[in-house]
Amino acid sequence: MAKANIAMDIQRHEDSLGAGAGAGGRGDEGPLIKYYRASEALPGTVPALHGLLKKGPATCAAVQTSSGILSFGVGVVFAASFGIDNNLLTLFRVPIVTGIMFVVAGILSNLLYKSPGLLQTCFVANIVCLAVSGLGVILLAIDLHPAADEIQYKMEVLVLCVTLMDMLIAAVLIYWFYRERRDHKQ
Repeated sequence: MAKANIAMDIQRHEDSLGAGAGAGGRGDEGPLIKYYRASEALPGTVPALHGLLKKGPATCAAVQTSSGILSFGVGVVFAASFGIDNNLLTLFRVPIVTGIMFVVAGILSNLLYKSPGLLQTCFVANIVCLAVSGLGVILLAIDLHPAADEIQYKMEVLVLCVTLMDMLIAAVLIYWFYRERRDHKQ
């Protein structure tokens, strides 16, 4: 709702014929039109999470969602192409699990514009994503060794890079959400 500081000064608008004795015999009459004009508008109330939403978490959340889809897709291709007994990446389905988690966290972070009450849920979802991705990076680093199959090695490096990028985005979002929660409590 908009607010206005309205000065109640009377503004006079003279007839197009002019005022005075020569204006059709109405010399002693007052002005025909009186109206009120607001002198200055006041800013409205600041919406919830205004400081956070100015930083653009939706952009980070969109990148988080799209890289989660990429991670999920690469994980499915990796699981279908290579044997499950070869490495920990396919045994624990690391890119599939992290991909699903980052898609969910990204969608929740995008919904902050419509429902600011999801701030705590987004905060927890990104912390869980960061923790699971940290475990995934450890498993990927253990398995990362140049094998006889160069394609498998390149895909492992791709999954590792995407997971690290997701972790970076989650860390930034966690920091922003934490600061907003702290500022909101004060």
